[in-house]
Formats: sequence, structure tokens, C-alpha cells
Amino acid sequence: MVLGVFKTIPKVAQKFVFLCLALAVVALFFASGSSGNDVLSVVFRPIIYAVYAIAWLAECIGVIFVFGYLPHSWAYYDDFTRAGIYNQAREAPLLIKACRDGNIQQLTYYIKGYPLECWEDNRTRIESALNVTILSITQGSNNQLFELRVVAGCNLMGRLIPWADTYMDDSDTKIVLGINAAGIPVCIDFGQLPHWLLAAATGMGKTQLVLLILHQLTQKGYDIYLADYKGVDFGSEYRKPGHYADNDADLEQMLDSVVRELNRRRTEFSIAGCANLEEYVRTTGDDLHRIVVILDETSMILDTTGRDKEGKAAISVITNKLLAIGRLGRALGIHLLVATQRPDVGSVPGSLKAQLDGRICGHMADAQSSIVILDDGSAANLPAIPGRFSSAMVVGRMTSCRPTTITSNIFER
Repeated sequence: MVLGVFKTIPKVAQKFVFLCLALAVVALFFASGSSGNDVLSVVFRPIIYAVYAIAWLAECIGVIFVFGYLPHSWAYYDDFTRAGIYNQAREAPLLIKACRDGNIQQLTYYIKGYPLECWEDNRTRIESALNVTILSITQGSNNQLFELRVVAGCNLMGRLIPWADTYMDDSDTKIVLGINAAGIPVCIDFGQLPHWLLAAATGMGKTQLVLLILHQLTQKGYDIYLADYKGVDFGSEYRKPGHYADNDADLEQMLDSVVRELNRRRTEFSIAGCANLEEYVRTTGDDLHRIVVILDETSMILDTTGRDKEGKAAISVITNKLLAIGRLGRALGIHLLVATQRPDVGSVPGSLKAQLDGRICGHMADAQSSIVILDDGSAANLPAIPGRFSSAMVVGRMTSCRPTTITSNIFER
């Protein structure tokens, strides 16, 4: 029976049991060696044994802490067990390492036979069991170690924080989207990922997020080209002639000017022997501004459904110009931000989507819509609250990092 119980103890914890048993043997050896038959020995023997027992317990506790016991690790183990987070042998994850960076804790757990997919599928149950908000779950150095970045259970996401320009990042290429559950600003970086796709269901705050991005781009001196076929969401400051389009003809002309600038930059960069915008500015001293082309609601712009022959031809021309910008604009400081409510091939053609490595996704009605944007179904699990978004860096069809939940409607202007 004792052996059966011992086998259920994870191997990481068994070393502590072995050490305690060894100390117990040593304590018994000294206790037996000090026994005598004189009157004083008989009278004080219970006291001596009690002192040995206390010393043994103190040694056990000291050894356990010296060899790496983590406070609350067994409490976490019990919490996982109560929540049904365990493998087929009914072994729950065991905390083996913990460190803190500000209000963020990084917890490393050990468990066999419980892959990363199980952690992801049970994310909300884990949050409830440990009373934490999970920022990320990643594989550790092997297939039995898992690292969780968490903060104490809180509801920062529900707060409304008015926007102030002090939230802006100092980097010219980083744009703040909101804050995560730890209260840390979340940014996208046009310097790392030049083209972005933004999708969210109706009423989930997509336009508000575009307005927030536009405000920061303006403050940072970007040249903005905006396509807005609805014509109601953006103020006069964004409707500059040649930089704003609400119909196919104006959009073609606007994209023509962007493509001309793209070709001019290619020539200038080639003459200067520079591979990208940063190198060109550093070499020539020419203060060349970054350019962002923003398409708001592409289902109205690129969807050919119901269009006549002439309209479909215009969409084909527009799409080809966008593809040219997507392919060639990366190193030239020319970027795309494509926003849509419908993440389907009609709204965002596959050839264009392939150019948009960065993804921002609000709540989606179903997992399939989320998969189209993020390559996983996580956006379907986001609360249907305006301003809740997940962001991801996408390479091909693989998500290279776990989406970080953010909120953007806290930054209302």
C-alpha cells in the first residue's frame, strides 16, 4: 500500500521523500546510540526522542528548501487536480520553477503525457483554478515542461482609459493598440511586420481601432492614404485630396501615386546602394516619410459580388496595385493596413492575404472565421465586447506566437 502511494508521487517530488527518509534513518541511529539504562536516561528519554524528532523535521524542511522547494507548489498541484487538469495517470502539473518580472509571473510546470494543445484547450479552466489571467503558454526546453506567463486574476480589460499621447511608443515604427491583462501596452511594429490585416465582427470596435492607429500615424509623420467607401467614420483631417478615396476611380488614382512613389524609391535606393528605408535615411540624410495605405472595410472595395464587368475590371486593377505594394513596399517604408468585417476570399483575396503577415482579430462568431485570420480558433473565444482583440505574427500558415489578448477601446479619443 505504501509503495502504491509512493508511485503516485511525481519523480520531481520523490527526491524530497528519499532525502527525508535518509535523514530519518540518521536520526534513529543517533537516538538508538544514545540510549542507556540508568535512571536519568529512562526519565529523559522521551524528551530526548522529542528533540530528535524536532531536529529531524527541521532538517527535512531545510533540505527541501535547499534543494528547490517552491512555496505554494503543492497548493497549485491540488488546484490543478480539483479542476481536472491531469494526465491519464491522474498526475497534475507540478511547479518546478517560478520567477517574477514586475506583476508578471513566469511559472514552469512539469507533466508527462499532457501536450501543449491540452493546455491551450483548458486555458480558461486553468485561469479559474489558479485565479490568474494567462498571458501566454509556451513549450519549455522539452516536451514535458511548459511555461506560463500569468498575472493575478484581475479585470483590467474591463476598464475604460481615455487616450493620451503619453501612451505612444517612442519608436517611429511602433503603434500602440491597447493594454494586455498585465496593464502593459501592446504594440504592432511596422519595422518588423510591414503589412497588417485587421478583422472583427460588426460592432466589435474595428473602426475605433483604425482611428486610434490613424491618430498615432499622423503624430509620427506618416503619409496616410485612406480608402473609405462608407464615407462616415473618418473626419476631414483624413480626407485630404489625393490621400482619400471613396470610390473606385479615386482609389485607382490614389494607388497610382503610391506605386509611382514606390518605383521612385526603388530607383533612389538602388543608386544609393541601400537595402531599406533606415539605411537610406542614414546614408543620405533624406528625411523620407513612411507611407501607410489603409483600406477600411474591404468587402465594399474588393468584393466582386454583384459588380458588372466594368466594376470587376476596376477591382482587378486595384487588387494588382495592392499586390505590388505588398510585394515591393516592405523595405521601402510603404505599408498596408487592410480592415474587414468578413474574413473571406471575397473580401480579402488569398493572394493579398498572403502579403499581410501581421494579424489583429476581434471577436469572431465561429472558430472557422478566426482560423482564416489567426490560423487558430482563439478569436471565437474572445468575449463579444467591443475593443477586445488578439494580435499575432503569422508566417505562411503557422502562427509563430500565441496571440496576446489586448483591449483597444480603452483608448477612446
